[in-house]
Amino acid sequence: MSDLNPLGATFAAQLRHVQSLAVTYEQADAAAEKVHVVGAGGTLSAVYEQLRNAAEYTEEHLLLQRAIRRFYQRLYLSRSQNQIDNSGEELIVELTLAGYVKNDSIPVTTAKKISQLASQYYRAMTELGDSKQAGAWTLNVAAVEIESLISEHGPQMVFAQFAHDHFIRSIDPTKVFGETRPNFEVALFVAIHRALLHADSSTIRARLLKRYGISPRTNLKVYKSTNEQIDVLFSSEEVEKLYRLVNRQGAPFRMLWRMVEDQPNTAEFLHSKDKFLRAYETQINHEYEQIHKRINRGIIKSVIFLIITKFLVGVAIEVPYDYAVHGGIVWLPLIINLCFPPLYMLLLRTTLMIPGAANTTAMVDLMGRFLYGSTEAPMASRRSSRSFGTVYNLVYGMFFLLVFGGVAWFLATLEFSFVHLLIFFVFLSTASFLGFRLSTMIRELEVVDTDQGGVTVARDFLYMPFVVVGRWISEKYSRVNVVATFLDMVIELPLKTVLRLVRQWSAFISSKKDEL
Repeated sequence: MSDLNPLGATFAAQLRHVQSLAVTYEQADAAAEKVHVVGAGGTLSAVYEQLRNAAEYTEEHLLLQRAIRRFYQRLYLSRSQNQIDNSGEELIVELTLAGYVKNDSIPVTTAKKISQLASQYYRAMTELGDSKQAGAWTLNVAAVEIESLISEHGPQMVFAQFAHDHFIRSIDPTKVFGETRPNFEVALFVAIHRALLHADSSTIRARLLKRYGISPRTNLKVYKSTNEQIDVLFSSEEVEKLYRLVNRQGAPFRMLWRMVEDQPNTAEFLHSKDKFLRAYETQINHEYEQIHKRINRGIIKSVIFLIITKFLVGVAIEVPYDYAVHGGIVWLPLIINLCFPPLYMLLLRTTLMIPGAANTTAMVDLMGRFLYGSTEAPMASRRSSRSFGTVYNLVYGMFFLLVFGGVAWFLATLEFSFVHLLIFFVFLSTASFLGFRLSTMIRELEVVDTDQGGVTVARDFLYMPFVVVGRWISEKYSRVNVVATFLDMVIELPLKTVLRLVRQWSAFISSKKDEL
């Protein structure tokens, strides 16, 4: 069948519509007055942002949103309503100097809209109370909405709706949960954004609120109760199960989204099956090439993250401990703890292999059926009948202890004390989890199970205990990121304050020159 099915036709029409709107807005913006940035500190701001992003280890598509959030977190702490009401242009200046947006690319009208949003959410936060929960409901949502004023997300929203429409037809909730669930559709919305778009909780929250027309400026009581329901939804069983299901079946959709991102004329390709599938296969091969670069960048970011964190931990804990207990620095544990985790990351890189031609063919066939097939392909959505009993878990637990015990015994022979061992295991486990996250870049493109070689099996067998511990550490660290907090308070706050004063004085001196 060469014609688009109803789902594919709707996707193509909506994609053309949002792209047409984007062109219209771009033409209108071209004639609008822009925010022009002239000021000192561009190089310094850009260098700091690279350091800050490495410390937080955030995915690239979330960096702009996080930078906006940090800006307004500082501003909201100032309690200056006047500054918040006129913050749009200052934000654009800071983002431009940091390299997030191009100079003369943001209209002044957009800066005014940003100021209005910032004021709206600040008032909501003060009424809800200055708690971490209120910040998630207001500050984080404001950062997402402001980022959407700067970046175009129309095609992504259309893609997410297409994926939602597909999975809503192909997943039988009674087979997944054993019964119907009232929150199935909204839970699927969350699962799709997490699995296919790597959206964080703030992005998903903002899109859910927009989807249902909930805003703090309409009814704050309803806004609060809706956010409480969203918090419950995020940690629900429905979302977790649907996330795993969508994640396993998501490779063809991820590739379609990357095609939409990279090729603006995707909507035109869709009306010719042969033309689209050829372009889709080309995109897959291109993505395989890009995945090498992404993994290499991820390795570099991970190594920088480990070195920065280990340096701070060494200065704050390891060196003082050595002087207090041993009377001087114990160099061998210090050097091993500093060098081994980064070298371990580099070693893990050699075990990451790209999928082959069979995977490409399978992905093309699947997307052809999803867009042009006459009927929906049923998914393997029934509950898994395969389970592993107590014996498997017991053996795994024993192996877990054996791996950690064996490594600890070996390091003890190298003059490692308990504190040295603790630091080693923390950083080795963190490195293992970071490596595991990088390997998901490959697994997310796989629809055909690959034959695992002896090296891969040995790697998984030995490092999975460290991955489990590393995931736990990462979850705790992300909640209280000591390094990022240190950079925010000790470096970013005074740096951005000084640079802002320099820009203000520069503008003042320029105005005086004009008067002469």
